[in-house]
Amino acid sequence: MAFILKSFSYKPQTLAFTSQSRCESLLKSKKRFMIPFVNPRNRRSRIHAAQSNFFRVLQTTYKIGKDGVEAGTTLVPESVPRPIARISVAVVGAAVVLFFVKSFLSTAFFFLATMGLIYSAFIAFNKDDGPTTGGSDTTTSSTATTASTDEETLEEARRIMEKYK
Repeated sequence: MAFILKSFSYKPQTLAFTSQSRCESLLKSKKRFMIPFVNPRNRRSRIHAAQSNFFRVLQTTYKIGKDGVEAGTTLVPESVPRPIARISVAVVGAAVVLFFVKSFLSTAFFFLATMGLIYSAFIAFNKDDGPTTGGSDTTTSSTATTASTDEETLEEARRIMEKYK
């Protein structure tokens, strides 16, 4: 049984298992599969290249779009000239992509706005429930009210505990 493994250099390599235990032959192999080799001299440039893939993303997007336009052009009848068919397929594809992007962004912004509105309402309705020790309150009446409420709560808890002793 043979498997084809691809290393990070993208060269297909064939690995044949000859022993009875497949794991042993893979572990005893002198070659390091699936482990990238990093040259110490080029470590900085290699890391920089791994982090800036925006140009590669644009190239891949362009290639996928070009292939999609070609595939869509084959669906257009032969009576339509090919350049016009390509342009019309590209316009329709761009419209569909923009519709999906607009729908996604619209939904995301709607949820963000709704969460912001709910949070603002929560803060507005719960102004008095804020922290009393961590914040700097300028009014002493709210602190006194909170202290009396805490004392009432403690008194009620003591009564309940006395009841069930």
